[in-house]
Amino acid sequence: MRIIAGKWRSRRLVRPDTSSTRPMPDRIRESVFSLLGTYFGTAGTLPALRVADVFAGSGSMGLEALSRGAGTCRFFEREPVAITALRRNIEALDAYESATVISRDAWSAAICDADHQPFDLVLLDPPYRDSVDTTAQGPVRQYLEKLFAADGSDPVVVLHHQEKVEYAPDTGQTYRLVDRRRYGTGAISVFVK
Repeated sequence: MRIIAGKWRSRRLVRPDTSSTRPMPDRIRESVFSLLGTYFGTAGTLPALRVADVFAGSGSMGLEALSRGAGTCRFFEREPVAITALRRNIEALDAYESATVISRDAWSAAICDADHQPFDLVLLDPPYRDSVDTTAQGPVRQYLEKLFAADGSDPVVVLHHQEKVEYAPDTGQTYRLVDRRRYGTGAISVFVK
């Protein structure tokens, strides 16, 4: 596992030695950041965004965002083994000025940054079991509703999930599905306000 582009290009990352996390493959990360570069009009880079890496694991998504120019990233992870790997990766890249690790439940904690400012980009990679329930009562939709309903919140949310899971474009929500891409057994869905 490595950083794909930006100031830390080709730097290797430590993987957590646990079965409770699953690092996003390089080709999916590359595709996600190409899509985001197009969305923000900054091909190959990102503007100085406030980013949340939710269910961060090793932090590969948030660290990739920082490498490509994001301003800050809050990493939400509660698995101790994953937090150890995440902290080692932040230390190896000397990213302490722009990275903060929040070691608690991401579903209840990841709404705003340390200054209570809304996030510009949320990289959401929950356990697959949590993303299977696509109803309004499921944890993903509950989180999205809370995130987009927060004052001033207008992020781009990239959700990683199993390919067989489909989030239908609902009406009457505070957010909408704007893109979906498949990658083998995985997929991403992109939501905006």
